[in-house]
Amino acid sequence: MAAWRRLLGLYDTEPIKKLPGMTEIIEQARREWLYAQEYYNMVTDPDLVDYAVFLIKAAERKYVYLLRKARVEGVTYPGGVSISAIIESGAVRRVL
Repeated sequence: MAAWRRLLGLYDTEPIKKLPGMTEIIEQARREWLYAQEYYNMVTDPDLVDYAVFLIKAAERKYVYLLRKARVEGVTYPGGVSISAIIESGAVRRVL
């Protein structure tokens, strides 16, 4: 049977890759948000400023969504910022 699998190309030789956990995904989203804020601080062209604001809004929404999803699923994220801290700080509103 193994010979037929190899001949047909159905034999799986690559190891199964582990999918990232919720905390890893949240950390990546946090880094994207911080990168977007840094990018905003570096740009000077008006068109790029608009793009930077768009990046910040999108990254912030993604981060908040993942934090809420983690809370619903009962996942704790020790290094993260709470949703209330993000909303109270008005991160996007500071930029605008």
